[in-house]
Amino acid sequence: MKIMKNPCTNSKNGKPLHGILACPNCGERLTPADLEVFARCPFCDYAFQRDNCLEDFVISPVVNRWMARANSQFPRD
Repeated sequence: MKIMKNPCTNSKNGKPLHGILACPNCGERLTPADLEVFARCPFCDYAFQRDNCLEDFVISPVVNRWMARANSQFPRD
């Protein structure tokens, strides 16, 4: 079983492009929901190393949704 050092190596500026991460083993495109519970590719069982970049990738949709709601409820003047 290979373990990836950094899931952001297939991205620009250290962040996966457009909320999609490519599995380095099988090439499948993964979304945050695919890696939310288990840090493994659901297609080939590739193990991603849990680190800050993977955590940011997984929770970014939740944070973005929360920020959009907060900004709409409490607009800045």
